[in-house]
Amino acid sequence: MSEHDLDLEFGQSTPIADGFSSSLCFAHVSARTSSGRTILSDISGCVPRGNMLAVLGPSGSGKTSLLDILANRSTISIDGKIWLDGTTPRDDKQIRNRVRYVQQEDALIGALTVRETLLFAARLGRTTATSPTASGKRALYQHVDGVISRLGLSEQANTKIGTPIQRGLSGGQKRRVSVGEKLVADIGGSDDNSCVVLVLDEITSGLDAVAAYEVVSRVKEFAEATGMIVVASIHQPSTATFTLFDSVLLMSQGKQVYFGPVNQVKDYFAKQGLIIPSNYNPAEFLLEITNTDFIATKEQSSHLQLAKEFLGDRDQIDELWHAWNASEEATLLEALLCNTVSEEHLDRNLRSDSRLGGLSGITITSRNTMILVQRAVIKGYRDILAYGVRVVMYLGLAVLMGTVWLRLSANETTIQSFFNAIFFGSAFMSFMTVAYIPAFLEDFATYKKESHENLYGPAAFLLANVIVGLPFLFLITILFAVVEYWMTGFRSSATAFFRFVMWLFLDLVAAESLVVLVSVIAPIFVAALAITAFANGLWMAVGGFLVQPNVLNKFWYYTFYWIDYQRFVFEGMIFNEVEQRSYSCPWTSEGGCSGCMYAATEVEDGVCRISGKTVLDARGYGGGNRTGLWVGLVIAIAIAMRLLAYAWLRFMARRVGN
Repeated sequence: MSEHDLDLEFGQSTPIADGFSSSLCFAHVSARTSSGRTILSDISGCVPRGNMLAVLGPSGSGKTSLLDILANRSTISIDGKIWLDGTTPRDDKQIRNRVRYVQQEDALIGALTVRETLLFAARLGRTTATSPTASGKRALYQHVDGVISRLGLSEQANTKIGTPIQRGLSGGQKRRVSVGEKLVADIGGSDDNSCVVLVLDEITSGLDAVAAYEVVSRVKEFAEATGMIVVASIHQPSTATFTLFDSVLLMSQGKQVYFGPVNQVKDYFAKQGLIIPSNYNPAEFLLEITNTDFIATKEQSSHLQLAKEFLGDRDQIDELWHAWNASEEATLLEALLCNTVSEEHLDRNLRSDSRLGGLSGITITSRNTMILVQRAVIKGYRDILAYGVRVVMYLGLAVLMGTVWLRLSANETTIQSFFNAIFFGSAFMSFMTVAYIPAFLEDFATYKKESHENLYGPAAFLLANVIVGLPFLFLITILFAVVEYWMTGFRSSATAFFRFVMWLFLDLVAAESLVVLVSVIAPIFVAALAITAFANGLWMAVGGFLVQPNVLNKFWYYTFYWIDYQRFVFEGMIFNEVEQRSYSCPWTSEGGCSGCMYAATEVEDGVCRISGKTVLDARGYGGGNRTGLWVGLVIAIAIAMRLLAYAWLRFMARRVGN
C-alpha cells in the first residue's frame, strides 16, 4: 500500500476535505496519573473532515481517557501533540468552540420536548450577546428543525424526553437528542463557530443492535453532509454498525495495536497470522484478541484456535503492539502526520496547553440566566416529581399539624404545645427540602454537561436557580401557612400571620440553599440526602429548644449554635407568637394566682393572666426581640451557602481547566 492509497482511503467520504489538510490529528499521545501509572502510551491517528473514527478496545484499554484528552476534559498529565485543520491550539478561543463531547450517560431534562431541548441548547450556544432578530429567530428554528430531521426525530419533535413517572423517548432516541444538542450549538453566523469535531463516549451503550445502528447511521449521515469529524468509542458493535465507520483505532492496556480503514482490518491482521472468519463479526474478533481479562475462556474459543500462539498470557498485547509499530501501516501513518502540519506549527506541547474543547468564552451572564430561567419555568410546571410532589408534601404536613395541634386555646396548659408546634413546623419545613435533591441533581447534571463547553458558568446557573426557586418557595409557604396557622390557633392578627409567613419563607430559603451547597459538593443522591438530613438533625439538636443553651455542650454552643439558621427562625417565630399574647390560668380562693405555672396577675372575673413576656423570660428568651438582626442573619447564612456553592463550582471549573 502506498501513502497515496492510504490518503485516499481516509478521505474517500469527505466532501469538503482535501486528504488530511482539514483533519483532527493526534501524534504520540501519552498520559499518566498523578501516581505515575501509564494510561495511554504513544497513541497516534488522523481523522479527515466527514469521516468517523471508531475507538475500539476492551474495558480499561484507555478509550475514554483518549476521548477526554481530545475533548479537553482530562486533568491528568499529558504528552504528545494534537492539531486541528493543520494548526495546534495556540489560540484557545479559536479552537475550543469547535469540539463537542457527548458523554456516555444522557443528561437531559425529562420535562422538555425534543424541540425545546434543542432550541435551548441552540440559544445557549449562540456566540452573540444580543437578542436575535425576527429573521434570526426564524433561522434558529429552521436550523433546529433541520437537525431534528437529519437525526430522524421529526415524529418525536414534540414528545417529552421522559421522567421516572412520565414515559417519553426510547434509549436510542434520547441518545440522538444528546447528539443533537451538540450539533445545534454555536449558531452565530460564522463557520468558525460550527461544530467541527464530535466526540462520542460509548454512544451505543445500553442500546440493542437495531437502535445502535440507527444512532450511528444518523450521525454518519450528518458527518458526511456537513464535513464534521466524529470520534466515537464503541463497545462491541454489530457488523453493520462497525462498517459504518471509516477507520478504527484498536487499543488494549493503553497501547495502540492498529489504526487504519475499517475495510483493511482483515488484511492487516491476516498478515499477523490472525485470520478473521468470513462469518464472524470483525469487531468482536478484535475485542477477543485484545482482551486479557478472560484468557481461560479464550482458550476454548473455537474460531481462535488458529491463533492460539497469541492467546494464553498478557504478552500477546505486547506482540500485537510491536507488530503494529513495525508495520507498513504505522510507517505510512507517521509520514502522513508529518506531512499534515509543518514543524513550525507544532510549537506547543499538550503539557502546557491541553485545551481543545469548549466555547470561545462565557457569554453575558444575564442573557444566559434568563434563558435558564425560561427553561426551568417550563420544567417546573410540567415536572410533577420536582414540584407537584413537594406541594402535596407540604400541604400534607400542614394538615397533619393543624389536626394534631387543633384549635389550641391560650391557657397555661397549651404554652408548651404552642412552642412544640412552632419548633416542629419550622424544623420539618426545613427538613423536607431534601425532596428537592433529585430535581436539583438533574439540573446539576445538565449544568456539568453544558459548562464543560462554556455555554454558561456557575453564576448564571445559580442565579437562575434562585430566581425560579424563590417564587415556588413563597407559594409553598403561603399554602402551608393558610392551612396550618388558623387550624392551630396562633395569634389572630394579620401582622402576626404575615410575620409567620416571612419566617417560614426565610427558613425554606436557607434550607434550600443548604441543599444546593451539599448537592454541588456531593452530587450523588444518597450522599446528598444523607448529608442534608444529618445537617438538619444537627440544626434541630443545637438550636436551643431541645437543649437549653446554658446546658448545651461548649463545642456545639461555640460553633454550630451561632450559625444555626433554624435557631433564629424559631426564636423569631416564638416572639411573633408569644410576646404580645397572654395566657389564662385558674384563680383559686386559697392561693389566688400563685398556683399558675408562670408568674401571673389577677384580672377581672377571677381569671389569672400570664403575659407573653413573662413566659419568654421564664424560658430563657429574655434578651429581647431582635427580629431585624435575626432576619439579617438568616439571609446572610443563605447567601453565604450560595456563595460557597459558587466558589466550589468555580474551584472545580478551574481544576478541570475550564
